[in-house]
Amino acid sequence: MRIEFNPPLRQLGAFIYCLISLLMIGMAVQVYRSGYYEAILLPSLLTPVFAALAIWRWVMPSRVVYDPAALIALLGLMFFLLFQPTSPHESSQWQYVSFFFPFIAFYLLPNAVSLALSLLLLAGLTHWHLDLDSLDATLIFIGHYLLLLMIAWLYGVKHRQKTASLEQLIGQDETTGFYNRQHLQQQLKSEIARSRAMQKPLAFLLIELHQYPLLKQEFSPSSARLFLKEASRIARMNCRTGDEAYRFDEQTLLLLLPNTSMNGALVLRERLYQQLLRELSSELGPPDTSITPLVLAPGENLDQCWQRLHQSCVHSLSERV
Repeated sequence: MRIEFNPPLRQLGAFIYCLISLLMIGMAVQVYRSGYYEAILLPSLLTPVFAALAIWRWVMPSRVVYDPAALIALLGLMFFLLFQPTSPHESSQWQYVSFFFPFIAFYLLPNAVSLALSLLLLAGLTHWHLDLDSLDATLIFIGHYLLLLMIAWLYGVKHRQKTASLEQLIGQDETTGFYNRQHLQQQLKSEIARSRAMQKPLAFLLIELHQYPLLKQEFSPSSARLFLKEASRIARMNCRTGDEAYRFDEQTLLLLLPNTSMNGALVLRERLYQQLLRELSSELGPPDTSITPLVLAPGENLDQCWQRLHQSCVHSLSERV
């Protein structure tokens, strides 16, 4: 089960691409009216690109760590700022337009990628556009750019800290979109009480992705996150109405199955396992996955149930069998 708070952010990103597309149209019209026809090509080519990115970002949520629409948009904007022809009296004007680039980058992409793209743009501007200016003007521009880059970086850090705090408050895990452990502890207490009062069974499925830490160590954290996201998508597709999905620990997902006996959990386990074998893959080959079905034992309280869930994880054993 996923708490949807991403669509407004996705739509705001689409609005940014649409605004850049309109600015490109305005630039093309301006240079056409001024008779500087050499400068029409890039705005005319990039206008449909940014318009298409706006539509893509509006309708398609991103499941990857780095939003491909944002990467394409920022690379296109860099290309425009570096290679757009300018007359001598407009060169200083184009320098200051680039000051907005770090703020857009840090809003759309993670901090490390945004910092790399911003510094790459500064290097390109220094090499291609500032070589005709005086040394003092060049140093002043670099100082202003680095100052704004630091402000944008601080904004990105604070923004992501607030996002992480919000995710903790609403109980959502960022990578999987599932509820987190804190929400599970709160919900488990009420589910155990409801199961006792209504005399209905309560089952669990522990889905352990043993390749996750290996992917994180041998390849990259982004590869591990993509692997976990795909496994979460498959697990979510197998949830029935009333089931709830959680991220139990770094490599374990948990499905909470109200009104489900051990037989029902075994049926769901087999279906989910076969689908994971068919659809889930990674750089390490076929999935190495353990799915453990459990049911609430008679007389078991919250602490005992929580402890048994931890002890039932295969990766927590000293040796995997």
